[in-house]
Amino acid sequence: MRKLDKILYPESVALIGASEKEGSVGNELLKRITEFKYNGKLYPINPKHSSIMGIKCYAKITDVVDEIDLAIIAVPAKFVSGVIDECHLAQVHNVIIISSGFKEIGGEGIELEEKLKNQIEKYNMTLVGPNCLGVFNADGKLNFDGCFGPTIPEVGTIGFATQSGALAGGVFNISKSARIGFSQMVSLGNQTDVDALSVLEQWENDDNVAQILLYLESIKDPEKFRKLATKIATKKPILAIKAGRSSAGAKAAASHTGSLAGTDSYFEGLLKSCGVVREFSLREMFNDAKVLGNCPLPKGKRLAIITNAGGPGIIATDTASDYKLEVNTFSSELQEKLKTLTLPQASVKNPVDLVASASMEHYTNVCEEVLKSDEVDMLLVIYLYITGKHDMDILKSLEQLKKKYPTKPIIISYMTTPDFFERVKTEMPNSTIPLFDDVQDAVRGFKLLCDRKEFLDGIKQKTPIFEVKNDVVDKILKQAEKEARTLLTTKESLEIFKAYGLLMPKFESALTLAQAEKAIKKVGFPCVLKISSKTVSHKTDFGGVVVGIKNKADFIENFNMLLNKCREAKIEKSLDGIIVMEQVKGSSRELVAGVAPVGEKGHQMMFGIGGIFVEALKEVAFRPCPLTMRDVDALVSSTKAKNIMGEVRGKKAVDINVVKDSLLRLSQLVSDYKNIKELDVNPFMIDDEGRFLTVDARIVMK
Repeated sequence: MRKLDKILYPESVALIGASEKEGSVGNELLKRITEFKYNGKLYPINPKHSSIMGIKCYAKITDVVDEIDLAIIAVPAKFVSGVIDECHLAQVHNVIIISSGFKEIGGEGIELEEKLKNQIEKYNMTLVGPNCLGVFNADGKLNFDGCFGPTIPEVGTIGFATQSGALAGGVFNISKSARIGFSQMVSLGNQTDVDALSVLEQWENDDNVAQILLYLESIKDPEKFRKLATKIATKKPILAIKAGRSSAGAKAAASHTGSLAGTDSYFEGLLKSCGVVREFSLREMFNDAKVLGNCPLPKGKRLAIITNAGGPGIIATDTASDYKLEVNTFSSELQEKLKTLTLPQASVKNPVDLVASASMEHYTNVCEEVLKSDEVDMLLVIYLYITGKHDMDILKSLEQLKKKYPTKPIIISYMTTPDFFERVKTEMPNSTIPLFDDVQDAVRGFKLLCDRKEFLDGIKQKTPIFEVKNDVVDKILKQAEKEARTLLTTKESLEIFKAYGLLMPKFESALTLAQAEKAIKKVGFPCVLKISSKTVSHKTDFGGVVVGIKNKADFIENFNMLLNKCREAKIEKSLDGIIVMEQVKGSSRELVAGVAPVGEKGHQMMFGIGGIFVEALKEVAFRPCPLTMRDVDALVSSTKAKNIMGEVRGKKAVDINVVKDSLLRLSQLVSDYKNIKELDVNPFMIDDEGRFLTVDARIVMK
């Protein structure tokens, strides 16, 4: 049995705090349960009444002799603890606490919630809430609306889990106008026990839930979320709004649910890595849900656009280009066929402009010819009501074509009279083609479908495991631990990266001039000198780096200068060497990679444009560790860093596979050694020959 079975599919429910008072939570809950025609047994609990709304009422839950699957608690927070004890005596193991006044208000509320958590664990109960709206299940055999929201939602196939109960009520209010329907909803509240992970586990194999929508303000266990969400996303789409993106939003999230929002860059990468569609508004979420719920995935990115007005067709083409979709000119053969089906003044290249006077027959015949063609993967139909009003007839025709060509997604953008969408509900309630009034929303739907196909295709890629020299790393880390150091030296960090197969310029280390002279014979000119110290983290700020050394005299002078500088700063004993490194030719192309901790368990990989302007430019991307092949593909392609990795003014392009391998090796290092807290490679340099070289390194241990 799944954790939430008796909460979402209860055969008997006790409503503790049921009330006759209009507008009270206990009264609204009772109304919702009865109005949705709940098919199980219902037991209102209130010591002041013998019956409420014609239903027998009990003073205490222990007075009910029958077995109770679920207790819904809607009493003031200060009484909840006593009610939980009574539920335990009545052998009730599943509870929903609607009541607010817990950790979300701070102070005494935190203590009340801690006590509640201890009770739930002691009694081995499953708890949804507190501070939540309730749950909803539209299963026709059950019909359970255990929410106190004002509206019964449109019924459909969406599962919705939310940390904001009020948002759930609002979503239910607008579900009919948004033309989306819900099969189940769980309002998570403070997530004292049941959280988003619990709901994902519940819905993974529930056939009544075809896609999952989430509103999240925090994720308790990012690592577990990643594994679970990735697995589920291969079976059904997951769409999520992760709130708290801004610093102000993060504070609001904390005060609202008592949960701290994580670093947004991490969550952005986390959701993308899982194949979860991150949404930034309810409008986007509902639009995407309509598309994913009603369209097949395309075989490719070739989009055909059929319109009766040039402007919207051009906007659609530009938007498609922004999304890397292909609006290719049709072949001469296809164009000739289309000319026989259109008015003489029509343009048939793609977009196909049927012109304002086009009839329903023109639309139908052209759309069918395009759908038949092996030049097209997706079809966007744009209709403006200009002369004859054909909106409903065209929709009916396209619904028939959808059945005839079920493997190609069709999306419609209608700019017609305001009553159209209401007419669709009346005349075509079973219409499944996604309808939009904004052509850009429609094109975004095709991008979403292509992204999901890429995710499902990419999930099959295996991440390589590299052969490395663990003995080298073990020796270095044991020595640092012995000396109680968390900061490794530059020399130690470079040696670890070299042991993990990262490519580097030639380098040696020296503590004396005699050693340095031997080192330069191996490295050659031009060279770079940089100190490697157990106490100095940022060498450049200290003045511990010298570049562009071209001859022996300058080399000796600068080596002695760095030694003297360390003596004067009294850090000579902390030196484990001065690095003598080959200077990279054409070092203007700099990239950065790093791994940083997030929370107690998570790490994220950063990659992008490096150098001294990394903070200013912020041309970096993030993905959670350990990296997958999909993650590393995204890291190297999602910022302007990809532009400097190609051929630039005669300088050779870097081998992208070497870049990807380098990032995967860093990810493997962090996975192999859990005591690494963070690391940086700033910069990676691309030389004129296209070599991708690790030039500087920094590792910090926990």
